[in-house]
Amino acid sequence: MARRFRPYNLSQPLLFSTDIREWLPKGHVSIFISDMVESMDLSSFYASYEMGRGRPGYDPRLLLKLLVYGYSKGIRSSRRIEAATHEDVAFRILAGGCHPDHDTIAAFRSRHSAAFSAVFLQVLELCKKAGLLKVEHISIDGTKVKANASRCKSEPYTKLLKTREELEEEIQAILLEADEIDRKEDQKFGKGKRGDELPPELLDKKTRQAAIDRLIAEIESEAHQKQREYPEKKAKMKQEDDEWMAENGRKFERRPPLNPTGKPVEDIILSRRNPTDYDSRIMKSGTSNGHCQGYNCQAAVDVGSQIIVSADVANQPNDCGLSRPLLMQAVENTGQVPSFLSADSGYFSERDIVWIEKQGVDPYIPPRKGDIGKRFVRTSRGTKTLTEEMRDKLMTATGQRIYSKRKSTIEPVFGQVKENRGFRSFLLRGIDKVKAEWQLIATAHNLGKLKVATT
Repeated sequence: MARRFRPYNLSQPLLFSTDIREWLPKGHVSIFISDMVESMDLSSFYASYEMGRGRPGYDPRLLLKLLVYGYSKGIRSSRRIEAATHEDVAFRILAGGCHPDHDTIAAFRSRHSAAFSAVFLQVLELCKKAGLLKVEHISIDGTKVKANASRCKSEPYTKLLKTREELEEEIQAILLEADEIDRKEDQKFGKGKRGDELPPELLDKKTRQAAIDRLIAEIESEAHQKQREYPEKKAKMKQEDDEWMAENGRKFERRPPLNPTGKPVEDIILSRRNPTDYDSRIMKSGTSNGHCQGYNCQAAVDVGSQIIVSADVANQPNDCGLSRPLLMQAVENTGQVPSFLSADSGYFSERDIVWIEKQGVDPYIPPRKGDIGKRFVRTSRGTKTLTEEMRDKLMTATGQRIYSKRKSTIEPVFGQVKENRGFRSFLLRGIDKVKAEWQLIATAHNLGKLKVATT
């Protein structure tokens, strides 16, 4: 008996479906993302386009769908997304048969970086309407992500000054050598050669000198800006301290001044700055115990749903002081004040604990090992510091139950972002654009959670 197989003929013409979305399985995540984008208010994207002549551009809906779906699948490179519009059925359907080139995709991502924040907020609102957001307990944490810059290129301020001096000496030597060569050639061949030509090696050194000059100017400008902001920051801290003592009637050990020298550059003179991405910093990675040129990416997650309710990026290596902006963003984004906030010991600060409690939030943040605290409070058993009181609070059954949810809530989110979606480094440069890319990642994550919850 002859064997039978299903028909197989690559040359056979096909009658295509009237709706190309039927090529994908029912409930495919790309169709879900497409429907969500169609329901959003994208006026912030359209507002930047002007009426005029010329070749029509791609619809922002198309490019936004490609980016969000690409980030959800771990495909962030504009070249890979361009190739996927030819090779991947889902990308091809989202593009509607169009094939925007990688320059167009990259330019759209960079041009509309500020508008991604509005998309993130609209996705949060969709999660809220779906009943996913309880915002009773939020957990915050940070993770280090590599910048689009090489750590080897970072140099301290003192070395940049020395390099500039060396370049100036080399440039002067090259110019003297060029003058001597021109004089000898004029004697030998006559006056036919122009005198304004620069040797190739001089062009390269002039370019390097200009780049170093710009970097030095940026470092000094940053230092002067911090110096100008210092009195306001000091006054705010003094006001907080005065309010504390007025309420509790107890003094505490004061912190040393932020800038004891008063010299604008001295605070950052040993800090390294990168010419490729000036806003990035050299940071220690908590997982590998190595160092990278990167950013400190922060997230606040709703316990239970693992929805990211606020996402921010900082360029300070540690997490101290970052709980305030994350909490403020979470309240602003959701319109709700959480009852509890949990974080690891990197966020602990007695000053921040006082501020968080004033917002009506109960914090669960363990102090660092060996820290005894400075601010005293009265208890039924006598006087304790806020640090000691927090340790006692975390030892209770309620404290252990609430704090135990932190690690199982926030860590899986970073695992999904970095392992499942392969987000290990930024593509954009500069802290403003990096923040936009981080919010795009958070948007893709939240849409994935929304998809699972609504199907």
